[in-house]
Amino acid sequence: MTTVMVRAATAETVAGVVRACSPESVRRRFTIGRAPDPDEVLARYGRFLLAGMALVAERDGVPAGLLNVVPDGERRAELGLLVADPWQRQGIGRALVGLVTGASRWRGWTVHATVQSGNEAAEGLLRACGFRLLPEYGWSEQEFEYVVGRAGKETSDGGAPGPGSDGLQRCAAAAYAGVAGHRDARSGDARRSAARVASALLPRW
Repeated sequence: MTTVMVRAATAETVAGVVRACSPESVRRRFTIGRAPDPDEVLARYGRFLLAGMALVAERDGVPAGLLNVVPDGERRAELGLLVADPWQRQGIGRALVGLVTGASRWRGWTVHATVQSGNEAAEGLLRACGFRLLPEYGWSEQEFEYVVGRAGKETSDGGAPGPGSDGLQRCAAAAYAGVAGHRDARSGDARRSAARVASALLPRW
């Protein structure tokens, strides 16, 4: 089981994840039609990658994965995930998604994610985490959603500090980055982050 440390995302750790990704991984995450330069991506999207509940998974002190969960409707939130290539297929992405789908504090929320068509790795991950594909969303993108608590799989810790059953080692700062400091998840209010935009509603190239 993969064991990583999860912390509140910072501009520095977000940059670390993006720069560790291949151009193809970044292109698919941001649905860009060309191979992007990491610094260009950070300059254009950096503030959006700190939106909502933003957590970074670190392995051996190195940023490996980024999770964004941004409320964008009445008890609805958009999920964005990016795992750097050296740490893909090691359970980090699934464990990060599980911080939302397995957390009782998100019970009753519908979490949705948009994936570029043909991104089989992302599609497979979301299906494995219990997300369902919404039909007839679009020819170039696919939309998946998950209602937290419907399957009865949520856990009580939902990000509490210390080792979790999913193999994540959480520090106190990360455990409450998206709850104590982000009132949307506690009250159910349909608010956006300070960026005022969900993670996938990014400016186009």
